[in-house]
Amino acid sequence: MPRTPRTNRNRLILILLIVVCITVLTLYVRESDSGPLHKIQNFFLDLVSPISSAFTKIFRPIKDGFVNLWHLPSLSKDKAELQKEVANLRRQSIESKELESQVEDLRNLLQFSEENVQYEYVGVDVIGQSPDNWQRLMIINKGSSSGVKKYMSVVTDEGLVGRVISVGSRTSVIELITDSRSAIGARDQRSRELGIVEGGNEEIIRYTPMNEEADIKVGDIIETSGLGGTCPPGIAIGRVSEVTKRSGGLTRYIKVKPYARFSKIDKALVIVMPEPESVILREGQ
Repeated sequence: MPRTPRTNRNRLILILLIVVCITVLTLYVRESDSGPLHKIQNFFLDLVSPISSAFTKIFRPIKDGFVNLWHLPSLSKDKAELQKEVANLRRQSIESKELESQVEDLRNLLQFSEENVQYEYVGVDVIGQSPDNWQRLMIINKGSSSGVKKYMSVVTDEGLVGRVISVGSRTSVIELITDSRSAIGARDQRSRELGIVEGGNEEIIRYTPMNEEADIKVGDIIETSGLGGTCPPGIAIGRVSEVTKRSGGLTRYIKVKPYARFSKIDKALVIVMPEPESVILREGQ
């Protein structure tokens, strides 16, 4: 089939365009940045750039919306995995802080035992406390199978906590020094005045000196006296917070703030001591 003049013309135009493009490209590559072809290029870029930027701002949200919609299932899965990972990290953080707290408690108890080597101790964990306001009791996870006996003292590195009043095979009940039934022989560390500390089911306990004219001042440290045989001497109990006279008499009301923070006790030490002779005699009668 013979070629038409139109076909030949189109082919000629195509060849001319190719030749022109090659020529322009060659000149563009060889000329400097300030050449005419570079200037023409920069002119068209400056002309088209604002239009391109405007179209990008208009259509980008639409494009992002379609992309997000397309990836929505995978994004939901990734979100669930990230939430699970965050929960695991939060749990690990809580466990780490709890472990640090336990290590700190054990370190303090170890230091206390090393500073008071004259006693033998049984380390215990607190597994329960009395929930009401009528008594101040604490349950520990050691009993007679671990050598714990009735009337033994319970301490932390801060001071005296209370005494054992009931012993099972694997658990024991502690009567805190704030319990209304608690009465322990004590003395003023500065003046050496003897007396008794008694609980009242409150955070503050009462110290009653044997001598009504005893030299007791606010800020004095009250410690165990060892009298009665149920608590060894020299264990810190608390600090005198208030000294007042009762109306119509000379007897003073002396308030003592215990060193032990009972609501925060997780671990403690039971001081292993023989039962006092007074208790043995009384129970034998």
